Amino acid sequence: MPTVMEAIVHAMIDFRREILDNLQLSLEFHTEQMEEIKHYTEHMMNEQEKRIKSEFREEITRRFDQQQISSLHQNQESKTQTTAQFNELRESIIMLREDTNTLCNETSQKITNIERALGEISNELVPRSCDRVKSNATGGFYINPYGHLDQQFMVLCNFDSNFNLGGGWTVFQRRIDGSVNFYRNWTMYKNGFGNINGEHWLGLEKLHVMTRSGRHELLVLLEDFEGKSIFALYDEFNIGSEEEKYKLTVGKYSGTAGDSLAYHSGMKFSTFDQDNDVDDDKNVAEYDKGAWWFGKAWKSYVYHM
Repeated sequence: MPTVMEAIVHAMIDFRREILDNLQLSLEFHTEQMEEIKHYTEHMMNEQEKRIKSEFREEITRRFDQQQISSLHQNQESKTQTTAQFNELRESIIMLREDTNTLCNETSQKITNIERALGEISNELVPRSCDRVKSNATGGFYINPYGHLDQQFMVLCNFDSNFNLGGGWTVFQRRIDGSVNFYRNWTMYKNGFGNINGEHWLGLEKLHVMTRSGRHELLVLLEDFEGKSIFALYDEFNIGSEEEKYKLTVGKYSGTAGDSLAYHSGMKFSTFDQDNDVDDDKNVAEYDKGAWWFGKAWKSYVYHM
């Protein structure tokens, strides 16, 4: 049964999603309204210009046919009057265009405000990382480091304060019992595999997006079959882009597990079908039946087959 707090959180999320839907409807309405105004204005201006030209031709023809122009002076007066009328109408059209532009600008600003509000609500509905999740219980949560609702994904958020290091850690690699095969190709390691409730790899591309802005830490927790735990904490953690072959960068070490990962800092990720290590004689990933930020060998390799 859900707790009262979980029910409240779900109710708040449903309420905010309803606000989001309403804002999206408002955005669509204003966009359609602006297009209708634009088309109507263009149609009216074209119709008025056609009518003016037609009336002008008819007037000139009628006056010539009825021989109403008795002198050059009268003709000049008629021309002046017609020109004045045409100029007056042209000024009206200019004013109409200015009013239309003003309305379009106002509508455009409203759309911008709505899009900004949608972005803010998106960030409130789905946090960018586990340390922004409002919970104290370890479990699966949706996060959205991309900043777009359609790109959210679920991760395992660890709120256990291991070694008094606090909670809010995003788990990107987990091995428990060897039930999942980690000897996978490049595409699988890029996109991720496994289940967050068991053994899994979150995905190199997600790691890149999560660590490309701001400063991030890396916590490695190791536990033997007797329940004894050790840890390694790095004050900086970054994964490069796919063009950089998801290069690993770690900072200063502290902990009880040893600083073996420092050897791999600066290395590119390798799989059996993507040999990016610095060993010219062999593909270390294929040789050791795994995937990692290999150099010529490895000093830290948490799922050696």
